[in-house]
Amino acid sequence: MAQKKQNKKDYSAHRKSQREKILQVAQELFIEKGIEPVTIADIAAASHLTRATIYKYFPNLKAIAFEIFKKIIAGWHKRDKEEVWNCAGDAFQKLEKFLTSFCDYLFRFPQETRFIAGFNYMYAKEWPSRQVLQTLNQILSEDRECVVACVRQGIADGSLRSDLDPDLTVALIYNLNSSLLGRLGQMGRKVQEEYGIAPEEIFREIYRVFINGIKGPGRSESIPRSRLPFKSRCRSKP
Repeated sequence: MAQKKQNKKDYSAHRKSQREKILQVAQELFIEKGIEPVTIADIAAASHLTRATIYKYFPNLKAIAFEIFKKIIAGWHKRDKEEVWNCAGDAFQKLEKFLTSFCDYLFRFPQETRFIAGFNYMYAKEWPSRQVLQTLNQILSEDRECVVACVRQGIADGSLRSDLDPDLTVALIYNLNSSLLGRLGQMGRKVQEEYGIAPEEIFREIYRVFINGIKGPGRSESIPRSRLPFKSRCRSKP
């Protein structure tokens, strides 16, 4: 009986390891070639597995890409939970950290940025939008609730402008993040060729202008113009 349990445990671990290997190899291929040109055969060859083995885990290429998409945005949620919402400070400072950490993420993890941009371009309009929206809502609903709570709290304590609409502001923030992610993911360093300015500087200026535009009256400028990376004014709770 003990041997059967151990064999079952080993088999489960093996399947998990193979599944993760497939996703890792597929993500690397998607980033290198784009999602559309990659085939199941390409993933099988790069992972040293057969196509039949790949199909045991995933029914098609879209399912693989969608799983990578879910894994990445789940990582966003984990990061926000650990680094943003546990930040000591008022509502404005937490919202500032939420935005600046996302901007930093775009440049710290360019491969993930490129993948998400490619995924959004290739698949968001092809798949039933309800499926994508349900996934986003399931994984990011807690973050969105935190952003709404911050906006409402900031309006109440004066750290944010009193004329903000919480729901509209949240929609604006997420559309800003999504738009910039798509721009950087698709253009990369070509942004600099277009304007003669480093993309990091352009993006940080966009966030600086936005953040200073929602702060409450009488509050000093939160992020001065600078070529240096953002530095949070929030400290983690002990």
